[in-house]
Amino acid sequence: MLALLTRLLFSKIVAMLFAKISLILSTNSCYLDVLTNPALTPLIVGSDVFPEPSPNGSLHFIYREPIYIACPGGEFTPTAIDVNGHSVYCREGTIVDIKTGVAGNFNKITCTLNDTARPYLTDKLNSDIICEGGTAIEIGYTLNKSFYRALLVCFQLELGIPLYTKYRISKWARSGQNYAEPPRYVFDLGLFSDDPVAAYENYGTTFENLGLQRYVDGVHDLTKGQLAACDEFLYSFQRDATYDLANVAPRWNTFDPGNWRVLENAIVNLLESGDIGDATVLTGTLKVATLENVNGTEEELRLKESVFFGYNNPYVSKDNVDSEFLGEICYTN
Repeated sequence: MLALLTRLLFSKIVAMLFAKISLILSTNSCYLDVLTNPALTPLIVGSDVFPEPSPNGSLHFIYREPIYIACPGGEFTPTAIDVNGHSVYCREGTIVDIKTGVAGNFNKITCTLNDTARPYLTDKLNSDIICEGGTAIEIGYTLNKSFYRALLVCFQLELGIPLYTKYRISKWARSGQNYAEPPRYVFDLGLFSDDPVAAYENYGTTFENLGLQRYVDGVHDLTKGQLAACDEFLYSFQRDATYDLANVAPRWNTFDPGNWRVLENAIVNLLESGDIGDATVLTGTLKVATLENVNGTEEELRLKESVFFGYNNPYVSKDNVDSEFLGEICYTN
């Protein structure tokens, strides 16, 4: 009996010590509310790049946890923080500069992106990543010689086309409020022989040369279709990465607000329901769309031989789509 009481007393003491330690750690923790104004949230590299908020919408860092914060292409408040990367750690609700020991209020730090410098991106080939039918392109940010990825694109170099983009989406996808899209699309690797932005602007001439001008009638037009859409991400630095042209394929303007939007909303609704935490999404293109020209000949729809469509042709009947899908793309036993 004495031994039993001793064990029970020891267990109670241990439990009290754990509770006290947990309280101390909680008191000394650092929190950053990223949902109040996520557009001002710095790029944070802690245990994960673009960390997921806790259920209450804040990022939580434990006592003395190292944190790397940056504001590439923008300006920090306070301005003493290096926009290209600053090493700090958490202490009693504040962050402390590892080099100087100067402390600051974590929740008072903001990152304002400068439109004239956006998107401040790096894209690079990575042959070490397996990419079915293409070459992996990582889109992200280089800070003090370290690279942090926002998107992964499987790209077919010889044709200059994106095959698919791979990314993670969570229940916070619709929380990126006050985001202003960058003023331009970018592509730094130089994989396109022609200017793809100009190709989008001049596609009417391309269609006319192919004898397809009747298909562009003021209702049906071509747009830059982001494979990973900007509104599927919380942080501005993730959203900016979707404007890299490696993540873009031509798309009919009637496609995005129709079934594609229904599908996107269904995925986000599922995540917001709480049934699953997050999801890995692969979205891309397949084959080259064709239309009949004035002579009845099927013409491949390309923009200066550089980029092609995913299947989103509003002029093809559902019967033809079903037949092609079941006969050439999806095989059943």
